[in-house]
Amino acid sequence: MTGRLTNVDPALRHGWHPVARSSGITDAPLGVRLLGEHWVLARLDGRLTAFVDRCPHRLAPLSAGRVDGGELVCGYHGWRFAASGECTAVPALGPGVPAPRRARAVTPWGVAERHGLVWLAPEEPCSDIVELPEADEPGFDSAWLPTTRTTACAGLLADNFLDAAHLPFVHAATIGAGEGAVVGPYRVQADGAGFVVRLEQDVSNPEDPGVAAGLRPLVQRRVSTYVYRPPFMLRLRLDYPAAGMTNTILFCLQPEDVDATAVYTRIMRDDLGGDPTRLAEAAGFEQAVLDEDLALQEQFTLDGLPLHTDGGPGGGLTSGGGAVPEEVSIRADAAGVALRRVLAALVVRSAAARLTPTADIRHRTGHVRAEPGSTM
Repeated sequence: MTGRLTNVDPALRHGWHPVARSSGITDAPLGVRLLGEHWVLARLDGRLTAFVDRCPHRLAPLSAGRVDGGELVCGYHGWRFAASGECTAVPALGPGVPAPRRARAVTPWGVAERHGLVWLAPEEPCSDIVELPEADEPGFDSAWLPTTRTTACAGLLADNFLDAAHLPFVHAATIGAGEGAVVGPYRVQADGAGFVVRLEQDVSNPEDPGVAAGLRPLVQRRVSTYVYRPPFMLRLRLDYPAAGMTNTILFCLQPEDVDATAVYTRIMRDDLGGDPTRLAEAAGFEQAVLDEDLALQEQFTLDGLPLHTDGGPGGGLTSGGGAVPEEVSIRADAAGVALRRVLAALVVRSAAARLTPTADIRHRTGHVRAEPGSTM
């Protein structure tokens, strides 16, 4: 197939997307954007709930209302909604008069909390939420970077995160310092709905205290393990055997609108010994790396990620059916090619589902699936 995956492609409705930090959900409703749509999050009777941010009465934003007695109350006319989306009271009708049959707040397929994030799936998702095993491993310290909003599209940002060849150029002042430009062959292994990539490189490790102490060289062997789950969930584990340290980065993207993406980044380190100063320094360093990526990504003039995907496995993309790919890919781009194939398959499946009359039934009837998870 050909085309570009934009931030509002209907196929992305079939995915888990981060839409807020768990700590940001308080007693008041919170409005968020996803795929060009407005949603509202609230805790109703202790239950995390999400609705389309629109009262069925006069389409006022429910996020302009309040939470009262375990229900969400519309700020316009006081209609009340339970966590199921059922309208429990219409003040203008008087006590005891039932609400109209269609007076329901629209719910997504699912809403969940995991890894300190609130996740929303408008339709049945193509993948589970990405795993974060380091959260249960002893010795890891964790920190969140500030949520960053950018004009870069989510597909291109995911591609950037999986790209091993840009480091010495985009990150010459941080992690790419002293790194060679050659990327050796590596394998992309299918893993569930996504894939795993493992590669070894000699890179600079300026965060190793042993470098400053003269115990180890700046350039060290690094084992990188990328775990990808569609559409935009990624985990990168960086192991430095010589220094005996591990740095894991959770990188998840919220495609808010055509030209708006929110970036959620959590770092986990096992070499800081609980030192809050060193953890803050590590987060600051990772922020500097992210800023370098965004400075370049925001200069792209593409409206989405190109999805031409009929090339051979692990290599460059080739044209098919007379179509000419927008991009030229090489061996080092195997992870990016795999990303495009997974997302292209999602687009194809989504298009087929939309041809099925019952494809949207869960969304229209207000089915909600809540999943347990960490609220760190």
